[in-house]
Amino acid sequence: MEQNGAVNAEPKPTRTTNEELARRGFANGPLYDTARPTYPSAALAQLVATFGLNAATRALDLGAGTGIFTRQLLAHVGTVIAVEPSASMREVLEATTPGITVLDGRDVAVPIADGSVDLVVVAQAFHWFDAARALVEIHRVLVPSGALALIWNERDESVDWMAALNRAMRWDECRPYTSNLDVATVVGSGPFVDVEHHRFAHAPLMTHDQIYQRVLTTSYVSIMDDAARHALIAAVREVVESLAEPVAFPYVTDLYTARATDRGSVEGAAR
Repeated sequence: MEQNGAVNAEPKPTRTTNEELARRGFANGPLYDTARPTYPSAALAQLVATFGLNAATRALDLGAGTGIFTRQLLAHVGTVIAVEPSASMREVLEATTPGITVLDGRDVAVPIADGSVDLVVVAQAFHWFDAARALVEIHRVLVPSGALALIWNERDESVDWMAALNRAMRWDECRPYTSNLDVATVVGSGPFVDVEHHRFAHAPLMTHDQIYQRVLTTSYVSIMDDAARHALIAAVREVVESLAEPVAFPYVTDLYTARATDRGSVEGAAR
């Protein structure tokens, strides 16, 4: 731990590009599916209320991963198309989530027709996107005035032990994406309007082992060499073993919603 200087002696993780992290860091779909949390029911209720989702709603889950959010969304819409670039995650998604269409695609190359869905959701993935290009592609597949929802679970560092866990995970050092992404401004600068932000508390109960599995699904941890990963987990264990089981694992869940602008105005601006 930092108090005795051990962190300075730990092997450094291998630095790599975000594209490589996205490809290699999420290669273990089964582990990701069991270790990552669902999303709070209040966030789903807000999404339903904002857009009036119903059995006629056609939804696209972009960057769907193993379908954690997809399965929650299915209860509130008529049809879901899931697009995911990772083969390992698509395999889990197809095995665990019947009744949906699963396609290989990515943020800037969505393999569906123009204006074919009423809603696009992105859960725990937008920070990996090429935001400006992805927003144009999302706009393309939406119907006029279609709906967009971006959602994240983030560990709540206002809780002391969670802040300690993030330090043990070397989050500030290794985090692969910016911590100050102004989502509302980014979305509002694209072909979307009526951007709203909602925040929810979320604290699923977890065992110590489940917390370790959750840490191991972090992209940069999963591609560390054995020595660096073992050192990191040892530091994590020092934080976690002091907590009584089950542990309420605190998240802050951010939900951003927006409406697509008129398609004609976007096409005119592009000319």
